[in-house]
Parts: sequence; structure tokens; C-alpha cells
Amino acid sequence: MKKITSFTAVIAAISLLLSAPLTLAAKSNDLSLIQNQESADKLDRKTQQLLSDELVKLVGKQNIQFTTIDTSFDPWVINGTIDGTGFAYFTQTYDPDTNRVASTHIMYDNADLNKVMDNALRLKLDAFLKTFEDEDIFIKGGFWRFKANDPEHGHLLQNYWVIFGPSQQLYIDVDKGNQMSAILQYKIDDSYAWMTNIARNSLKTLGIPSVKAFDYTLFTVEGKDMLWQYRDDDNLNYVHIGSKTGKVWKVTNELGINWKNDADFKKSFAKPRLSKNKALSIAVPTVRSIFGIELKGYSVRIQENEYTFTKKGATTLIGKINKKGAFYSFEAIPLKGERN
Repeated sequence: MKKITSFTAVIAAISLLLSAPLTLAAKSNDLSLIQNQESADKLDRKTQQLLSDELVKLVGKQNIQFTTIDTSFDPWVINGTIDGTGFAYFTQTYDPDTNRVASTHIMYDNADLNKVMDNALRLKLDAFLKTFEDEDIFIKGGFWRFKANDPEHGHLLQNYWVIFGPSQQLYIDVDKGNQMSAILQYKIDDSYAWMTNIARNSLKTLGIPSVKAFDYTLFTVEGKDMLWQYRDDDNLNYVHIGSKTGKVWKVTNELGINWKNDADFKKSFAKPRLSKNKALSIAVPTVRSIFGIELKGYSVRIQENEYTFTKKGATTLIGKINKKGAFYSFEAIPLKGERN
């Protein structure tokens, strides 16, 4: 398959897994950024030491140079360079009210990967890449090191490496024993035609009248899961299909959501919209067609608009309904927890 090579596509794919560590440039044009930046000399020694200590935790003792500071943001944004094991640019956010470093973001060139990353982690990375369809499918172009110190700051990962290439991102979650996951993005025209047909037919079978066409696919690897995810630019329709089996694991059409707000949702689903038997009768043909699963012998558990279909020793199905009692989402949860 051909990969999308635009940087816009890279950022779009990054944002699907987590809030991008730095989106500050998008908040202002280049001229205003230049006007707001000042020399880092205005930082007092105590603050510089605090910022340096945070960097040393990640890279060890190296030559750290602070270059600019921008106090127009909250928290402040401090930029600089690191030179030693490898050269890198860094950006840190600092909250002067609490005297705390909110985040540290270090940007390396790919040529320095072997210098910066320890041997054990590199070997683990190489082994992870070999689980893909083609050993050379992931093209490393650069890598970042990021750490946030605020769990409520909006980052899904707090402490990680990200390696990226053309429409490709690979994440290493340091807090979870260097657990790895990856995203590779493709144009619909470059995706497997047979799999695209499955995705489109699954969405059609779901039955929500309004449908938005898929714009791209993501090949995702996380743990033992290897999935193709079909999505549109607004992330309203998505279908997840196993890479090895071709099985559908999830289909959702959020155009079927018809409540106005949280209050309307709570009011609408304070009592079950569908009885257990009614939910089963509606779900049976859809689940059979999309997932190839018969719901005979399944029990039903209801929580607000979510209907969970379970059977001992069998795949679990989770369906979500709208105010009209129509299912706009189904997800299959495998017995062994592996989707591929």
C-alpha cells in the first residue's frame, strides 16, 4: 500500500490516540509568536534549575541551553536545545503560580535514535516492528520524548516516546513497561478493496439512515490487537476489522446519536428504552450479519443506553441505542481479549 506523506495527515493520525503534546503553533500565527517570545535570560536561576532537573531526569546530564520564553501562554512556554548524547530541541511548559513544570517535550532527529535510546529498548522496538506485515513497513523519520506532570492536562499518555514517519506513529508508554502501539494511515484508494467493502456493508447493515463516507484507514497495532480502522475526517463513522481474520470487531455511526445534551441523555435513558427481549430481537439479525454471531442463549444487561449481551464461553457484544431505540453502535469483545 502507498502511504499518505503529508504532515497534515501525520498530525491527524497522532490526534486519534492522544492529545498532541504541543499544539501551540496552531493557536497563533508566526508573527505573533515571534513578538511574544523573549530571551530566556529573564528566567531566574531557581526556575532554570527546576526546568533543568526535569530534563536531566529524561536525558541525563548534558549541555542544556534555554533560548526563548513566551509568557503569553498559561502555562509559560520555554524553548531550548540539548547537546550531548544527541542534539535535540526541547519545549517545556511551566506554571509560575504553582512553580511546577507541567510538561517536557524533546524533539530528536532520527539519526540519533541509536545514540539516545538504550540498547534493550531498541531491541524491543525492532522486535515489535517485525510483527508487522512487512519488516520495512514502518519508516522512521524522527522521534520525540514527552513527559507530562499533570494527569488532568488532557494527555492520554503521560510519559512516552513517539517515533514517526510519513503518516506513521509508534508510541512507547514508559509508565506501562515500555508497552508499544502503532498507527499507520492510508488513503481509502490504497486500502484493500475487499476489506473496504466489508466496512461499508457493515455500516449499511447497522441501519442508521445517514452515513458519512470513509476518508482514510488506520492500521493499528497495540498489544495482541492488529486492526484496520475505517474512519471519516469527523470521526463519526468507524469500523474496526481484524488484520489477520477479516472479522469485524466494531461498527459505529454517531450520526445516529439524537439526544441534545447530557441532561437530555440522562432523562431519555433514566428507564430502559428497550426491554431485554426487545433488544435481543432487534440485535439478532444485525449481529448475525455483521459479526457472524448467533445470540441464542445470550443474556442482556442494561445500563442507560448500553446493552451488553453475554454468554458463558462466548464473545461479548456491547450495543448502544439512541432515543428511538435504534442501535447506532456494536462492539464485539473476544473471549481471550485478542482482536486481529
